[in-house]
Amino acid sequence: MRKKAIGLGLAALLIFPGCGKQGGTEKMDDPREPEKSAYTVNDVDPSLVQASNGFGMTLAEKLMAEHPGENVMLSPLSLSAALALAATGAAGGTGEEMRAALGLDGKSSDEIGAGYRVLVDLLSHSGGDGVEINVASSLWLKEGKPFLEAFVDRSRDDFGATVRRVNFADPQTLQAINEWTEDATGGRIKRMLPSVEAEAALYVLNAVYFNGAWTKPFNAKATADGSFHVSDSETVPVQMMSSGGYFQYAKKDGYEAVRLPYGKREAAYMAIVLPDKGVPVSELSAKLAADPQRLTEEYEARQGRIEMPKLRLEYDADLEAALRDSGIKLAFEPSRSDFSAMAPEPPNLFISRVTHRTALSVDEEGTEAAAATALEMLAGAAPPDQPFQLTVDRPFIAAIVDRDTGCILFAGAVFDPGDDG
Repeated sequence: MRKKAIGLGLAALLIFPGCGKQGGTEKMDDPREPEKSAYTVNDVDPSLVQASNGFGMTLAEKLMAEHPGENVMLSPLSLSAALALAATGAAGGTGEEMRAALGLDGKSSDEIGAGYRVLVDLLSHSGGDGVEINVASSLWLKEGKPFLEAFVDRSRDDFGATVRRVNFADPQTLQAINEWTEDATGGRIKRMLPSVEAEAALYVLNAVYFNGAWTKPFNAKATADGSFHVSDSETVPVQMMSSGGYFQYAKKDGYEAVRLPYGKREAAYMAIVLPDKGVPVSELSAKLAADPQRLTEEYEARQGRIEMPKLRLEYDADLEAALRDSGIKLAFEPSRSDFSAMAPEPPNLFISRVTHRTALSVDEEGTEAAAATALEMLAGAAPPDQPFQLTVDRPFIAAIVDRDTGCILFAGAVFDPGDDG
């Protein structure tokens, strides 16, 4: 069955076990939220943004290969932020592997933390005028379980994490985690976790939420019934939106792309990348994974018309195989992983499960998007001369990008728009 969707973003990391005293949920602190960013785009570490974009697009390519012909939609930022936070608690070969896979090799934990402090702060204050971006994190620590102060402080100060001490055996803890998730994702994810492990040592949640109004909305009166070719032999009915005018447009070898901006100041945009007929999406995804800047480089302003379906997609995946294939292996090994920069050992901590959920909703007015990642850890060519016509009636790739930082917030392949009208 094809997966459907709507949008928001969040990442969760859970680590266990660990013995400790019992109790309820104790809120420790909440990070301050300044009214405006203390940083400018010049403070952003471009190598960290490139690493996040590259890691996310490479992972998306691997998932497309694992599940050909199915929708794939990830948040490179949510995945990278959650795994980078965990990587700052990894040591030895485990830390080296995680940093290499994330494109952060050579960076210290302090450098990683400083980079995300700037990026998260800027993104969380880069909206306005029709664009809302929210990036939030939280740490849920087992009561009585010791954690290294440097790791907790970095999570709070650099990744902006709210820190709470809890008893995972108390049913109120699950309720508190899900309520935090719902609040951080604008009410779009109401039940992130069906349960928590009573002997868990740590959960880390990172939420990315996006809500953007088109700079130039589609005219709802122009939306008409259409068909979308989910494969060479199958079509599904869709509501096809259309708009004409000047767009940022590119015609490249094997594909064409257009950017649809959000907000009055165009703080973000959606990149629609349509492979040429006969070119498989897998071939296009490989190009984007090898060079994510194809999504962020400058396009030429050209007159034309775009037709695209309304979207309503949901996606979830188990990422362990894809992450192992990306080079993160020791972190999954019970007897070989090293997270001694996170908590005293023994017991040894290792990642046992990684899941990711995303949702995307696109209509005439704009876009709402979000993603959720759960990590569980256990102990032990030249432009055309004529106006272009881009009809998105077959599988394509879509990405939501923050204009100023070039950070890819969401990206994936759409094989079935999933809109019921």
